[in-house]
Amino acid sequence: MDKDEIWKAALTLLLSGVSEDDPKRVFLNLITPIGIFGDQFVFTAQSAQVESWVKKNYLKEMEEKLEMLAGTHLNVGIGTTGGPAPEAHPEQQAAAVAPAPMQQAAAAPSFPVVQAPQPEPKQPDWMNEFVNPADLPGAASNTAPAADETVVRARSSISGDEALFSKCTFDTFVVGKSNEFARGAALAVAEQPGIAYNPLFIYGNSGLGKTHLLVAIANYAIKNHPELTTHYVSANQFLDDFVEAVQTARWAKFNDKYHRVDILLVDDVQYLAGKDESINQLFNIFNEMVNQNKQIVLSADRAPKDIEMDDRMRSRFMSGLLADVKPPDYETRLAILKNHLSRAQHTNFYGDIPDDVLSYLAEASTSNIREMEGAVNRLVSNMTLLRKSTITIDEAKDLLQDFFPDTANRQVSIATIQNEVELFFGISHEDMISSKRSKGITTPRHIAIYLARFLTEESLESIGKKFGGRDHTTIMHSVNKIENDQKDNRVLFDQIEQLTIRIRERS
Repeated sequence: MDKDEIWKAALTLLLSGVSEDDPKRVFLNLITPIGIFGDQFVFTAQSAQVESWVKKNYLKEMEEKLEMLAGTHLNVGIGTTGGPAPEAHPEQQAAAVAPAPMQQAAAAPSFPVVQAPQPEPKQPDWMNEFVNPADLPGAASNTAPAADETVVRARSSISGDEALFSKCTFDTFVVGKSNEFARGAALAVAEQPGIAYNPLFIYGNSGLGKTHLLVAIANYAIKNHPELTTHYVSANQFLDDFVEAVQTARWAKFNDKYHRVDILLVDDVQYLAGKDESINQLFNIFNEMVNQNKQIVLSADRAPKDIEMDDRMRSRFMSGLLADVKPPDYETRLAILKNHLSRAQHTNFYGDIPDDVLSYLAEASTSNIREMEGAVNRLVSNMTLLRKSTITIDEAKDLLQDFFPDTANRQVSIATIQNEVELFFGISHEDMISSKRSKGITTPRHIAIYLARFLTEESLESIGKKFGGRDHTTIMHSVNKIENDQKDNRVLFDQIEQLTIRIRERS
Protein backbone atom coordinates (compact mmCIF):
# COMPACT_ATOMS: atom_id res chain seq x y z
CA MET A 1 0.00 0.00 0.00
CA ASP A 2 1.13 3.55 -0.68
CA LYS A 3 0.98 6.41 1.83
CA ASP A 4 -2.58 7.39 0.92
CA GLU A 5 -3.92 3.85 1.17
CA ILE A 6 -2.19 3.27 4.50
CA TRP A 7 -3.51 6.54 5.94
CA LYS A 8 -7.03 5.90 4.63
CA ALA A 9 -7.07 2.50 6.34
CA ALA A 10 -5.52 3.94 9.53
CA LEU A 11 -8.08 6.76 9.57
CA THR A 12 -10.90 4.20 9.38
CA LEU A 13 -9.48 2.43 12.43
CA LEU A 14 -8.88 5.67 14.32
CA LEU A 15 -12.42 6.92 13.75
CA SER A 16 -14.17 3.61 14.36
CA GLY A 17 -16.94 4.23 16.90
CA VAL A 18 -16.21 7.98 16.98
CA SER A 19 -19.35 10.11 16.81
CA GLU A 20 -19.88 12.70 14.10
CA ASP A 21 -19.60 15.56 16.57
CA ASP A 22 -16.32 14.35 18.10
CA PRO A 23 -13.44 16.82 17.46
CA LYS A 24 -11.15 13.88 16.79
CA ARG A 25 -12.93 13.29 13.49
CA VAL A 26 -12.44 16.95 12.51
CA PHE A 27 -8.80 17.31 13.43
CA LEU A 28 -7.62 14.04 11.86
CA ASN A 29 -9.19 15.18 8.60
CA LEU A 30 -7.15 18.38 8.75
CA ILE A 31 -3.82 16.58 8.24
CA THR A 32 -2.54 15.24 4.91
CA PRO A 33 0.03 12.45 4.36
CA ILE A 34 3.19 13.60 2.56
CA GLY A 35 5.20 10.39 2.43
CA ILE A 36 7.11 7.67 4.23
CA PHE A 37 10.81 8.45 4.71
CA GLY A 38 12.71 5.63 6.37
CA ASP A 39 10.90 4.94 9.64
CA GLN A 40 8.92 8.19 9.64
CA PHE A 41 5.42 8.83 8.27
CA VAL A 42 5.27 12.55 7.51
CA PHE A 43 2.08 14.66 7.50
CA THR A 44 1.28 18.32 6.97
CA ALA A 45 -1.33 20.12 9.06
CA GLN A 46 -3.47 23.03 7.90
CA SER A 47 -2.31 25.20 10.78
CA ALA A 48 0.02 25.26 13.76
CA GLN A 49 -2.96 24.80 16.09
CA VAL A 50 -4.04 21.64 14.27
CA GLU A 51 -0.47 20.33 14.40
CA SER A 52 -0.23 20.96 18.15
CA TRP A 53 -3.67 19.46 18.92
CA VAL A 54 -3.06 16.28 16.91
CA LYS A 55 0.40 15.75 18.41
CA LYS A 56 -0.91 16.25 21.93
CA ASN A 57 -4.01 14.06 21.68
CA TYR A 58 -3.71 11.48 18.90
CA LEU A 59 -0.02 10.89 18.09
CA LYS A 60 0.48 7.66 20.04
CA GLU A 61 -2.74 6.10 18.72
CA MET A 62 -1.83 7.09 15.16
CA GLU A 63 1.54 5.34 15.46
CA GLU A 64 -0.13 2.20 16.85
CA LYS A 65 -2.59 1.98 13.93
CA LEU A 66 0.07 2.72 11.33
CA GLU A 67 2.32 0.01 12.79
CA MET A 68 -0.58 -2.44 12.65
CA LEU A 69 -1.08 -1.73 8.94
CA ALA A 70 2.52 -1.28 7.80
CA GLY A 71 3.93 -4.20 9.78
CA THR A 72 6.71 -2.03 11.20
CA HIS A 73 6.88 0.86 13.64
CA LEU A 74 6.56 4.28 11.99
CA ASN A 75 7.24 7.51 13.85
CA VAL A 76 4.70 10.18 12.98
CA GLY A 77 6.11 13.57 11.98
CA ILE A 78 3.78 16.53 11.52
CA GLY A 79 4.59 19.96 10.10
CA THR A 80 2.52 22.83 8.81
CA THR A 81 2.08 23.90 5.23
CA GLY A 82 3.92 27.15 5.87
CA GLY A 83 2.85 30.75 6.21
CA PRO A 84 1.49 32.43 9.34
CA ALA A 85 -0.80 30.41 11.54
CA PRO A 86 -4.44 31.49 11.43
CA GLU A 87 -5.71 33.43 14.39
CA ALA A 88 -8.73 31.15 14.97
CA HIS A 89 -8.52 28.97 18.05
CA PRO A 90 -8.73 25.19 17.63
CA GLU A 91 -12.40 25.07 18.62
CA GLN A 92 -13.25 27.77 16.09
CA GLN A 93 -11.34 25.98 13.35
CA ALA A 94 -13.06 22.70 14.18
CA ALA A 95 -16.47 24.35 14.11
CA ALA A 96 -15.81 25.89 10.73
CA VAL A 97 -15.36 22.53 9.00
CA ALA A 98 -17.42 20.28 11.27
CA PRO A 99 -20.60 18.61 10.02
CA ALA A 100 -24.01 19.97 11.10
CA PRO A 101 -24.52 17.64 14.10
CA MET A 102 -21.47 19.12 15.78
CA GLN A 103 -22.65 22.66 15.18
CA GLN A 104 -25.98 21.83 16.79
CA ALA A 105 -24.55 20.10 19.81
CA ALA A 106 -25.87 21.45 23.09
CA ALA A 107 -22.55 21.27 24.92
CA ALA A 108 -19.33 21.98 23.06
CA PRO A 109 -16.26 19.98 24.03
CA SER A 110 -13.59 21.69 26.06
CA PHE A 111 -10.66 22.85 23.94
CA PRO A 112 -7.54 24.73 24.94
CA VAL A 113 -7.75 28.41 24.13
CA VAL A 114 -4.47 29.87 22.93
CA GLN A 115 -4.37 33.61 23.33
CA ALA A 116 -2.33 35.53 20.79
CA PRO A 117 0.72 36.98 22.55
CA GLN A 118 0.78 40.75 23.01
CA PRO A 119 4.42 41.60 23.78
CA GLU A 120 5.38 44.92 25.27
CA PRO A 121 7.30 47.16 22.87
CA LYS A 122 10.96 46.90 23.64
CA GLN A 123 14.40 47.54 22.24
CA PRO A 124 15.94 44.56 20.43
CA ASP A 125 18.30 42.39 22.47
CA TRP A 126 20.91 41.83 19.79
CA MET A 127 23.11 39.61 21.96
CA ASN A 128 20.50 37.09 23.04
CA GLU A 129 17.79 36.89 20.43
CA PHE A 130 17.25 37.22 16.72
CA VAL A 131 15.97 40.50 15.41
CA ASN A 132 15.07 40.74 11.76
CA PRO A 133 16.07 44.27 10.73
CA ALA A 134 13.03 44.43 8.44
CA ASP A 135 10.77 44.07 11.47
CA LEU A 136 12.15 47.13 13.25
CA PRO A 137 10.01 50.29 13.33
CA GLY A 138 10.61 52.43 10.26
CA ALA A 139 12.59 49.73 8.46
CA ALA A 140 11.89 49.00 4.83
CA SER A 141 10.32 45.65 4.09
CA ASN A 142 13.06 43.31 2.96
CA THR A 143 12.06 39.90 4.27
CA ALA A 144 11.55 38.24 0.88
CA PRO A 145 14.58 38.67 -1.37
CA ALA A 146 14.16 38.55 -5.12
CA ALA A 147 14.63 35.19 -6.81
CA ASP A 148 17.95 36.16 -8.39
CA GLU A 149 19.27 37.39 -5.06
CA THR A 150 18.17 34.15 -3.38
CA VAL A 151 20.11 32.02 -5.84
CA VAL A 152 23.19 34.20 -5.53
CA ARG A 153 23.00 34.08 -1.73
CA ALA A 154 22.59 30.32 -1.83
CA ARG A 155 25.46 29.73 -4.21
CA SER A 156 27.80 32.09 -2.41
CA SER A 157 26.93 30.37 0.86
CA ILE A 158 29.04 27.34 -0.04
CA SER A 159 32.06 29.29 0.96
CA GLY A 160 35.09 29.48 -1.27
CA ASP A 161 35.38 26.03 -2.81
CA GLU A 162 32.64 25.99 -5.44
CA ALA A 163 34.65 23.77 -7.79
CA LEU A 164 35.19 21.24 -5.00
CA PHE A 165 31.71 21.46 -3.55
CA SER A 166 30.00 21.20 -6.93
CA LYS A 167 31.11 17.55 -6.98
CA CYS A 168 29.30 16.83 -3.71
CA THR A 169 25.89 15.64 -4.89
CA PHE A 170 23.67 12.71 -4.03
CA ASP A 171 24.63 11.11 -7.35
CA THR A 172 28.34 11.08 -6.50
CA PHE A 173 27.78 9.75 -2.97
CA VAL A 174 28.51 6.02 -2.91
CA VAL A 175 25.87 4.23 -0.85
CA GLY A 176 26.53 1.17 1.32
CA LYS A 177 25.15 -0.41 4.46
CA SER A 178 27.24 1.93 6.60
CA ASN A 179 25.69 5.14 5.25
CA GLU A 180 22.40 4.30 3.49
CA PHE A 181 20.24 5.55 6.36
CA ALA A 182 22.05 8.89 6.63
CA ARG A 183 21.94 9.35 2.86
CA GLY A 184 18.21 8.55 2.76
CA ALA A 185 17.49 11.03 5.56
CA ALA A 186 19.57 13.73 3.85
CA LEU A 187 17.74 13.22 0.55
CA ALA A 188 14.35 13.36 2.29
CA VAL A 189 15.34 16.68 3.87
CA ALA A 190 16.52 18.04 0.52
CA GLU A 191 13.23 17.03 -1.12
CA GLN A 192 10.96 18.25 1.72
CA PRO A 193 12.88 20.93 3.67
CA GLY A 194 11.27 21.83 6.97
CA ILE A 195 8.89 18.86 6.79
CA ALA A 196 10.68 15.52 6.59
CA TYR A 197 13.19 15.63 9.48
CA ASN A 198 13.81 18.83 11.37
CA PRO A 199 16.41 19.04 12.72
CA LEU A 200 18.57 16.40 11.05
CA PHE A 201 21.78 15.59 12.94
CA ILE A 202 24.39 13.51 11.05
CA TYR A 203 27.35 12.20 13.02
CA GLY A 204 30.31 9.87 12.51
CA ASN A 205 34.09 9.80 12.47
CA SER A 206 36.12 12.17 10.32
CA GLY A 207 36.40 11.40 6.63
CA LEU A 208 33.23 9.31 6.21
CA GLY A 209 31.14 11.67 4.07
CA LYS A 210 29.22 13.93 6.47
CA THR A 211 30.30 17.11 4.69
CA HIS A 212 29.47 15.51 1.35
CA LEU A 213 25.89 14.91 2.52
CA LEU A 214 25.45 18.44 3.89
CA VAL A 215 26.73 20.02 0.69
CA ALA A 216 24.63 17.60 -1.38
CA ILE A 217 21.55 18.91 0.45
CA ALA A 218 22.65 22.48 -0.34
CA ASN A 219 23.28 21.71 -4.01
CA TYR A 220 19.95 19.91 -4.34
CA ALA A 221 18.10 22.80 -2.69
CA ILE A 222 19.78 25.41 -4.90
CA LYS A 223 18.76 23.48 -8.01
CA ASN A 224 15.27 22.32 -7.01
CA HIS A 225 14.13 24.99 -4.53
CA PRO A 226 15.51 28.25 -6.01
CA GLU A 227 12.93 30.24 -4.07
CA LEU A 228 14.62 29.18 -0.80
CA THR A 229 17.79 30.68 0.61
CA THR A 230 20.29 27.96 1.47
CA HIS A 231 23.39 28.49 3.59
CA TYR A 232 26.15 25.97 4.33
CA VAL A 233 28.72 26.97 6.95
CA SER A 234 31.37 25.22 9.01
CA ALA A 235 31.21 25.62 12.77
CA ASN A 236 34.58 27.39 12.65
CA GLN A 237 33.21 29.95 10.19
CA PHE A 238 30.15 30.42 12.37
CA LEU A 239 32.46 31.05 15.32
CA ASP A 240 34.51 33.56 13.29
CA ASP A 241 31.34 35.41 12.30
CA PHE A 242 30.22 35.53 15.90
CA VAL A 243 33.59 36.81 17.17
CA GLU A 244 33.59 39.49 14.47
CA ALA A 245 30.10 40.56 15.56
CA VAL A 246 31.23 40.79 19.18
CA GLN A 247 34.35 42.79 18.32
CA THR A 248 32.63 45.18 15.91
CA ALA A 249 29.19 45.25 17.58
CA ARG A 250 27.64 44.63 14.15
CA TRP A 251 24.90 42.35 15.40
CA ALA A 252 22.45 43.37 12.70
CA LYS A 253 24.78 41.93 10.06
CA PHE A 254 25.27 38.71 12.01
CA ASN A 255 21.57 38.18 12.65
CA ASP A 256 20.65 39.03 9.08
CA LYS A 257 23.17 36.53 7.74
CA TYR A 258 21.86 33.65 9.81
CA HIS A 259 18.23 34.72 10.12
CA ARG A 260 17.32 35.28 6.48
CA VAL A 261 17.79 31.68 5.43
CA ASP A 262 15.36 28.85 4.81
CA ILE A 263 17.87 25.99 4.99
CA LEU A 264 20.88 26.23 7.31
CA LEU A 265 23.57 23.54 7.33
CA VAL A 266 26.23 23.74 10.07
CA ASP A 267 29.17 21.35 9.74
CA ASP A 268 31.33 20.00 12.61
CA VAL A 269 29.39 21.53 15.50
CA GLN A 270 31.62 19.67 17.97
CA TYR A 271 34.07 22.59 17.56
CA LEU A 272 31.61 24.79 19.43
CA ALA A 273 31.84 22.60 22.54
CA GLY A 274 32.70 24.68 25.60
CA LYS A 275 32.08 27.97 23.76
CA ASP A 276 28.98 29.01 25.67
CA GLU A 277 28.26 32.31 23.92
CA SER A 278 28.53 30.74 20.47
CA ILE A 279 26.33 27.85 21.54
CA ASN A 280 23.79 30.35 22.87
CA GLN A 281 23.67 32.10 19.50
CA LEU A 282 23.21 28.79 17.69
CA PHE A 283 20.47 27.89 20.16
CA ASN A 284 18.61 31.08 19.24
CA ILE A 285 19.02 30.38 15.52
CA PHE A 286 17.87 26.83 16.07
CA ASN A 287 14.68 27.83 17.88
CA GLU A 288 13.87 30.54 15.38
CA MET A 289 14.20 28.23 12.38
CA VAL A 290 12.37 25.24 13.84
CA ASN A 291 9.50 27.41 15.02
CA GLN A 292 9.12 28.78 11.48
CA ASN A 293 9.40 25.31 9.87
CA LYS A 294 12.71 26.23 8.29
CA GLN A 295 15.20 23.41 7.87
CA ILE A 296 18.33 23.02 9.96
CA VAL A 297 20.93 20.28 9.44
CA LEU A 298 23.93 19.71 11.70
CA SER A 299 26.90 17.41 11.64
CA ALA A 300 29.53 16.34 14.18
CA ASP A 301 32.17 13.69 14.69
CA ARG A 302 30.23 12.29 17.67
CA ALA A 303 26.68 11.87 18.90
CA PRO A 304 25.02 14.89 20.61
CA LYS A 305 25.14 13.14 23.99
CA ASP A 306 28.95 13.11 23.75
CA ILE A 307 29.38 16.81 22.93
CA GLU A 308 30.23 19.15 25.80
CA MET A 309 27.35 21.62 25.98
CA ASP A 310 24.41 22.46 28.20
CA ASP A 311 21.45 20.12 28.39
CA ARG A 312 18.99 22.42 26.63
CA MET A 313 21.17 22.55 23.47
CA ARG A 314 21.88 18.83 23.61
CA SER A 315 18.17 18.08 23.88
CA ARG A 316 17.51 20.38 20.91
CA PHE A 317 20.06 18.51 18.81
CA MET A 318 18.39 15.24 19.76
CA SER A 319 14.83 16.45 19.15
CA GLY A 320 14.83 15.53 15.47
CA LEU A 321 16.41 12.63 13.60
CA LEU A 322 19.88 11.32 14.46
CA ALA A 323 21.66 9.55 11.59
CA ASP A 324 25.09 8.03 12.10
CA VAL A 325 27.61 7.36 9.34
CA LYS A 326 29.72 4.30 10.07
CA PRO A 327 33.02 3.28 8.48
CA PRO A 328 32.29 1.60 5.12
CA ASP A 329 32.62 -2.13 4.61
CA TYR A 330 35.03 -3.59 2.06
CA GLU A 331 32.56 -3.61 -0.85
CA THR A 332 31.60 0.03 -0.25
CA ARG A 333 35.26 1.07 0.07
CA LEU A 334 36.01 -0.57 -3.28
CA ALA A 335 33.03 1.16 -4.92
CA ILE A 336 34.17 4.51 -3.47
CA LEU A 337 37.65 4.04 -4.94
CA LYS A 338 36.28 3.22 -8.39
CA ASN A 339 33.90 6.16 -8.24
CA HIS A 340 36.66 8.54 -7.20
CA LEU A 341 38.92 7.29 -9.97
CA SER A 342 36.26 7.94 -12.60
CA ARG A 343 35.39 11.48 -11.48
CA ALA A 344 36.12 14.59 -13.48
CA GLN A 345 39.49 15.43 -11.94
CA HIS A 346 40.93 12.31 -13.57
CA THR A 347 39.51 12.77 -17.09
CA ASN A 348 43.01 13.53 -18.39
CA PHE A 349 44.36 10.33 -16.84
CA TYR A 350 44.51 7.57 -19.43
CA GLY A 351 46.25 4.91 -17.38
CA ASP A 352 44.72 1.96 -15.59
CA ILE A 353 44.89 1.04 -11.92
CA PRO A 354 44.40 -2.74 -11.83
CA ASP A 355 41.69 -4.36 -9.71
CA ASP A 356 44.23 -6.04 -7.42
CA VAL A 357 45.71 -2.63 -6.54
CA LEU A 358 42.26 -1.17 -5.83
CA SER A 359 41.48 -4.24 -3.72
CA TYR A 360 44.67 -3.66 -1.76
CA LEU A 361 43.68 -0.04 -1.12
CA ALA A 362 40.18 -1.05 0.01
CA GLU A 363 41.62 -3.65 2.37
CA ALA A 364 44.39 -1.44 3.75
CA SER A 365 42.28 1.64 4.54
CA THR A 366 39.38 0.68 6.77
CA SER A 367 38.18 3.86 8.41
CA ASN A 368 38.73 7.02 6.36
CA ILE A 369 37.42 7.78 2.89
CA ARG A 370 39.66 10.83 2.45
CA GLU A 371 42.66 8.62 3.18
CA MET A 372 41.64 6.26 0.39
CA GLU A 373 41.01 9.07 -2.09
CA GLY A 374 44.37 10.62 -1.22
CA ALA A 375 46.03 7.29 -1.92
CA VAL A 376 44.37 7.10 -5.36
CA ASN A 377 45.46 10.67 -6.12
CA ARG A 378 49.07 9.78 -5.30
CA LEU A 379 49.02 6.76 -7.60
CA VAL A 380 47.41 8.77 -10.41
CA SER A 381 49.96 11.59 -10.03
CA ASN A 382 52.87 9.16 -10.10
CA MET A 383 51.57 7.36 -13.18
CA THR A 384 50.82 10.63 -15.00
CA LEU A 385 54.21 12.21 -14.29
CA LEU A 386 56.11 9.05 -15.29
CA ARG A 387 53.78 8.41 -18.26
CA LYS A 388 52.96 4.92 -16.99
CA SER A 389 49.86 3.15 -18.28
CA THR A 390 49.55 0.80 -15.30
CA ILE A 391 51.02 0.05 -11.88
CA THR A 392 51.78 -3.14 -9.97
CA ILE A 393 50.67 -3.88 -6.44
CA ASP A 394 54.30 -3.85 -5.21
CA GLU A 395 54.83 -0.39 -6.74
CA ALA A 396 51.61 0.80 -5.13
CA LYS A 397 52.65 -0.49 -1.70
CA ASP A 398 56.01 1.26 -2.03
CA LEU A 399 54.40 4.56 -3.01
CA LEU A 400 51.82 4.37 -0.22
CA GLN A 401 53.93 3.09 2.65
CA ASP A 402 53.42 6.34 4.59
CA PHE A 403 49.65 6.25 4.05
CA PHE A 404 49.12 2.98 5.87
CA PRO A 405 51.28 -0.01 6.80
CA ASP A 406 51.22 -3.16 4.73
CA THR A 407 48.21 -5.17 5.86
CA ALA A 408 50.22 -8.35 5.51
CA ASN A 409 52.51 -7.16 8.28
CA ARG A 410 49.72 -6.40 10.73
CA GLN A 411 49.83 -9.03 13.44
CA VAL A 412 46.47 -9.42 15.16
CA SER A 413 46.58 -11.34 18.43
CA ILE A 414 43.75 -13.17 20.16
CA ALA A 415 44.54 -11.16 23.30
CA THR A 416 43.86 -7.92 21.37
CA ILE A 417 40.60 -9.31 20.02
CA GLN A 418 39.46 -10.44 23.47
CA ASN A 419 40.38 -7.08 25.02
CA GLU A 420 38.50 -5.02 22.39
CA VAL A 421 35.39 -7.21 22.55
CA GLU A 422 35.42 -7.10 26.36
CA LEU A 423 35.63 -3.30 26.33
CA PHE A 424 32.95 -3.01 23.64
CA PHE A 425 30.41 -5.13 25.53
CA GLY A 426 31.51 -4.25 29.07
CA ILE A 427 32.36 -7.76 30.27
CA SER A 428 35.40 -9.05 32.15
CA HIS A 429 38.11 -11.33 30.77
CA GLU A 430 37.09 -13.94 33.35
CA ASP A 431 33.56 -13.94 31.88
CA MET A 432 34.95 -14.15 28.34
CA ILE A 433 36.77 -17.43 28.98
CA SER A 434 34.32 -18.82 31.56
CA SER A 435 31.59 -21.42 31.09
CA LYS A 436 28.81 -18.89 31.84
CA ARG A 437 25.96 -19.11 29.35
CA SER A 438 23.92 -15.92 29.85
CA LYS A 439 23.23 -14.08 26.58
CA GLY A 440 25.12 -10.99 27.73
CA ILE A 441 28.27 -13.11 27.87
CA THR A 442 27.79 -15.83 25.22
CA THR A 443 27.15 -13.35 22.38
CA PRO A 444 30.39 -11.37 22.98
CA ARG A 445 32.23 -14.69 23.34
CA HIS A 446 30.84 -15.98 20.02
CA ILE A 447 31.85 -12.71 18.32
CA ALA A 448 35.38 -12.80 19.75
CA ILE A 449 35.84 -16.41 18.60
CA TYR A 450 34.52 -15.53 15.14
CA LEU A 451 36.95 -12.59 14.85
CA ALA A 452 39.83 -14.72 16.12
CA ARG A 453 39.11 -17.23 13.38
CA PHE A 454 39.19 -14.69 10.56
CA LEU A 455 41.68 -12.09 11.80
CA THR A 456 44.45 -14.44 12.97
CA GLU A 457 46.30 -17.45 11.64
CA GLU A 458 45.57 -19.46 14.80
CA SER A 459 44.19 -22.99 14.47
CA LEU A 460 40.83 -24.01 15.92
CA GLU A 461 42.59 -25.89 18.71
CA SER A 462 44.78 -22.89 19.54
CA ILE A 463 41.78 -20.56 19.63
CA GLY A 464 39.93 -23.01 21.87
CA LYS A 465 42.77 -23.09 24.37
CA LYS A 466 42.72 -19.29 24.68
CA PHE A 467 38.97 -19.30 25.27
CA GLY A 468 38.99 -21.39 28.42
CA GLY A 469 40.07 -24.73 26.92
CA ARG A 470 37.13 -25.21 24.52
CA ASP A 471 37.36 -27.94 21.88
CA HIS A 472 37.44 -27.27 18.15
CA THR A 473 33.78 -28.26 17.59
CA THR A 474 32.65 -25.58 20.07
CA ILE A 475 34.83 -23.03 18.29
CA MET A 476 33.32 -23.96 14.90
CA HIS A 477 29.82 -23.70 16.36
CA SER A 478 30.53 -20.09 17.44
CA VAL A 479 32.04 -19.23 14.05
CA ASN A 480 29.13 -20.69 12.10
CA LYS A 481 26.56 -19.05 14.37
CA ILE A 482 27.96 -15.53 13.94
CA GLU A 483 28.55 -16.06 10.21
CA ASN A 484 24.90 -16.99 9.69
CA ASP A 485 23.30 -14.58 12.19
CA GLN A 486 24.96 -11.45 10.80
CA LYS A 487 23.36 -12.01 7.40
CA ASP A 488 19.94 -11.13 8.81
CA ASN A 489 20.95 -9.04 11.84
CA ARG A 490 22.06 -5.52 10.92
CA VAL A 491 23.01 -4.65 14.50
CA LEU A 492 25.31 -7.66 14.74
CA PHE A 493 26.81 -6.90 11.33
CA ASP A 494 27.60 -3.32 12.39
CA GLN A 495 29.11 -4.48 15.69
CA ILE A 496 31.49 -6.82 13.87
CA GLU A 497 32.46 -4.07 11.41
CA GLN A 498 33.22 -1.64 14.24
CA LEU A 499 35.18 -4.23 16.21
CA THR A 500 37.18 -5.25 13.15
CA ILE A 501 38.23 -1.64 12.59
CA ARG A 502 39.15 -1.15 16.26
CA ILE A 503 41.18 -4.34 16.37
CA ARG A 504 43.11 -3.52 13.20
CA GLU A 505 43.81 0.02 14.39
CA ARG A 506 45.29 -1.35 17.64
CA SER A 507 47.38 -4.08 16.02
